[in-house]
Amino acid sequence: MHKKTDACLLIHGFTGGPFEVMPLAEHLIENGYHVSVPTLAGHAGNFKELGQVTYQDWIASAEAALVGLLAEYQRVNIIGFSMGGLISIYLADKYDIKALVTLSAPVYVLDYKRIAENIYFGLKNKDYRRIEKYAANVARVPLKAALNFKLILKEAKPLISKINTPLLVIQGLKDDTVKPKSAEYIYNNAASLNKQIHYLPKSSHLVCLDVEKEIVFELVGEFIDSYSLDLNIEVAESGLLVH
Repeated sequence: MHKKTDACLLIHGFTGGPFEVMPLAEHLIENGYHVSVPTLAGHAGNFKELGQVTYQDWIASAEAALVGLLAEYQRVNIIGFSMGGLISIYLADKYDIKALVTLSAPVYVLDYKRIAENIYFGLKNKDYRRIEKYAANVARVPLKAALNFKLILKEAKPLISKINTPLLVIQGLKDDTVKPKSAEYIYNNAASLNKQIHYLPKSSHLVCLDVEKEIVFELVGEFIDSYSLDLNIEVAESGLLVH
């Protein structure tokens, strides 16, 4: 297998963790990329810790990982899931990266109609975990963390129009956390000359774990390959860094 001079930074979402993007990370490793998946500040699984950090701390966690990659690799792709997509937009504006991918990135959040449909579906099929998810999120997420999410959205949104790197936008149409029209907003407002948008008709928010995840892997892999492939330079064996 050929080696690449490229690395990928994968950034997880709000209240989540590396598990949200790990299947995609493993796919990229198998295809020769070095991959880093940092855990954002306050996201080690303790919701109390989440309330003790700010959105600047979340950005700093991802930025530190990016700076490390840029010091070692000629080209770095950033792939941001959900809130990680907002952070990736911020970093793409600040650093010279090769390509940007946003997965379920929010501009418009909380589709209450879709939430109601999902709760109804859960009751009908006795899938009580689906219902418990909403109750747990409302009860456990600290107010400070929720306010900081709004702040990072406020800071990242104006930067979308400044994106000029190759851009891939992916969005599930059954997403109840992020309104699908968010993807259209990002795609339409980005200044990138090379940009693509793909909708997943069967997928909800966690596109790297849902029923169309293989499609996500293929779309992301083909996209960053098209801008990152270099068969003339060999680099060290690819690996996975989870901080």
